Amino acid sequence: MQRKLQKANIAVGQTDKSKLFFFIDAQEYEEKVKNYMNKTNAYQEITSGICPLADNLHLVILLLDHLLERKDITNEQYKKMYPNLKKLELAHIYFNLKVHKPDISVRPIVASINAPARQISSFLDQLLTPIYNYVTKDITFINSIDLIRKLKEYEQKGYLTSTTLLVIFDVTDLYTMIPRDGAIAALRRFCQKYSANGKIGNLKVETIIKLACVVLDTNTFAYKDKYYRQIKGGAMGSPFTMALANIYMLEWEQKLLQHQNRHHEIYGRYIDDVFMTTNLTKEEILEQVNETIKTDPNIKITITINQALEYLDATVENNNGQLKTTIYHKSAWEPHILPYESDHPRHMHANIIYTMLVRAARICSTVEHFDMERLSAEMILLVNGYPPKFIQQHMKNFFIQHNAMNVWSELDKEAYEQLHNTLLYKPTRRELKSNVQTNGTLNPDRNNYEHKDQIYLHYTFENGPLLDFKKEYRQIWEKYYVYPGSRLKNTRLILGTILNRTLQSLLIHKKPKRNMLKQMQATT
Repeated sequence: MQRKLQKANIAVGQTDKSKLFFFIDAQEYEEKVKNYMNKTNAYQEITSGICPLADNLHLVILLLDHLLERKDITNEQYKKMYPNLKKLELAHIYFNLKVHKPDISVRPIVASINAPARQISSFLDQLLTPIYNYVTKDITFINSIDLIRKLKEYEQKGYLTSTTLLVIFDVTDLYTMIPRDGAIAALRRFCQKYSANGKIGNLKVETIIKLACVVLDTNTFAYKDKYYRQIKGGAMGSPFTMALANIYMLEWEQKLLQHQNRHHEIYGRYIDDVFMTTNLTKEEILEQVNETIKTDPNIKITITINQALEYLDATVENNNGQLKTTIYHKSAWEPHILPYESDHPRHMHANIIYTMLVRAARICSTVEHFDMERLSAEMILLVNGYPPKFIQQHMKNFFIQHNAMNVWSELDKEAYEQLHNTLLYKPTRRELKSNVQTNGTLNPDRNNYEHKDQIYLHYTFENGPLLDFKKEYRQIWEKYYVYPGSRLKNTRLILGTILNRTLQSLLIHKKPKRNMLKQMQATT
């Protein structure tokens, strides 16, 4: 396949968000990449052709040594931010196709996991994101379920009328359009506002700014056989970039946010996608939005105003003053899920059925819409090789678990209303994680297991003879190692699976040659 694709000059990659394969003429793909670079003016070629890795490493170590010497950071923080010299390499960029957009453009992803400033980027993200999340918890949508809860509250308070309009807008190329100086200035003001005695934790505001600057200063990468520097915005793929973009947007949206609060309207944002309600006319709300746009020429938006709109993965409708919600399937959406015949433990296939039904019950406001989604889920499962008996059994388990068999058998509206509300207000996994971060109790290092009396063993999972491997291994373990007087008697054996290589790993090659990323050629 690789030889045939290369001979036909076909580029292979992943679509944005849906993570499906795309196959496109290599020349057409490169043209899209070139157009994106020209449109944003965010990237500057390093014409010397010298790999900037050594210079980036020098800048990072110089700053960390300076901060440690001045006691602006602790020894522990120094070690946490110090580059991993064994794995050190320059970042590289690749472009996913945005097939969900009408013009099929590209989204740049900078893979910088082993870059010199990566640890600093992660450190700043862990420092600032919990503060940002806490400050903006009332105006940030974690997902579409969060939006639906706010809309239900808005409806219950009597603000949703037959003339209420829904407004959405998205910011174009947010990560590559925010100006560096403006972003740093916004970061400084944010830190000063939410600091205690001029510090966040033990760090002075100016220390945070210096660390942020070195992340942006070392934002260089390889693409094809050339080196580039990002001169606008931050690298999508760097942990600190989202925090910086969010802080910049927080300043920009203040005027619009205050207007919405005064009028008891909803304002919320999911990264670069904003959702609002309004009881003004279309012309009046457009005028209000335009007032905000005028404050910053770097922020460009695409706006839509209507009584029925799609936001994230939900369709929201004001039906004569009554809220209607259902799942939104993008036009580029494909009915591909984990195939039943894939080499994965069977519980993973069962979990897919459960999560499909939970999602439908949370988002769909009527039992009719829910049943359509359930039927759609059945079709998708059948197309992906799931046996009808397996599907029916696990769907039945879902309704039994939630005491909602009447919903399945009779489309009982009252029973569905109870199921919908129960699941809608049950925290999602993402919300639980966000709440933990917001409260400042971040997860401990996963490498330090909480229980020392556990043994973790991973094996490559495959269908066939290995299906019974876990059961047989446990029998051997209990027979030969867990006996009276054994030191391992109270030790828990945890068997995990490693999956085989995927087609993605075999066909998609994002990384330039090793020598492009590893050269240490200092220019200073």
